[in-house]
Amino acid sequence: MSRRKLETELQTWRAAGKQPQVWWRDDDAVSLTPQLKQLTHLTGEAGIEVLLAVIPAHADQALADHVGQYGNLKPCVHGWSHTNHAPASEKKCELGAHRAMDIVLSEIARGSQRLAGLFGPGLAPVLVPPWNRMRDDLAPRLAEIGITAFSTFAHKRQYPEMQANTHVDVMDWKAPGGAAGKASDRLQNELAAALAVSRANGFYPVGLLTHHLVHDEVAWSSLSAVLAHTDLNWVSFDYALEQHGFT
Repeated sequence: MSRRKLETELQTWRAAGKQPQVWWRDDDAVSLTPQLKQLTHLTGEAGIEVLLAVIPAHADQALADHVGQYGNLKPCVHGWSHTNHAPASEKKCELGAHRAMDIVLSEIARGSQRLAGLFGPGLAPVLVPPWNRMRDDLAPRLAEIGITAFSTFAHKRQYPEMQANTHVDVMDWKAPGGAAGKASDRLQNELAAALAVSRANGFYPVGLLTHHLVHDEVAWSSLSAVLAHTDLNWVSFDYALEQHGFT
């Protein structure tokens, strides 16, 4: 049924003379793992660029060497150490207002510098805040430390000129027993819903979010099913950033 819903949404796009555009972001990269190899193979075979959010404090040379071999992996800054500084009564956040702005900026700058040492000019000047959250007044200050864009998880964008978000997560983080991959029907249903929102607000690219380290077989299978839809046009983060849709 959900596959049918996605097909119906794709037909609606075709009737409007548009092709749905999707881009891919993967979070929490730290090293070369079997899961990262699987992600690289899956996306590389399809010719899809992945914005790879790397945790600077934990990233190693093996990751840098792997990324350097595959042009479809685009590393960027994922905070500093993915450490929660919010109180237990609030949602987890590393880059929130719980600490002074200067401390937050210095950590991001430190992370950017460390990753530049690993990835060289291949590092994208893009921030992905851990848990997709950061203090409201941080974005206007990012240029001071060389960060030109950022990405979270929401349809609305407060800073469309420097923000391209993800909208569909392959993982169910609240599943009984812990995080689990979403079944194919559910993932395609959520993709159809996100495309419908995009269609109603300027046909902007929809962002797919993955976390390769915690993927189970269901997650990988569901991703393969999404890739089977040839009507989807996979675009880069930079392209998605240029499309100023829902604000």
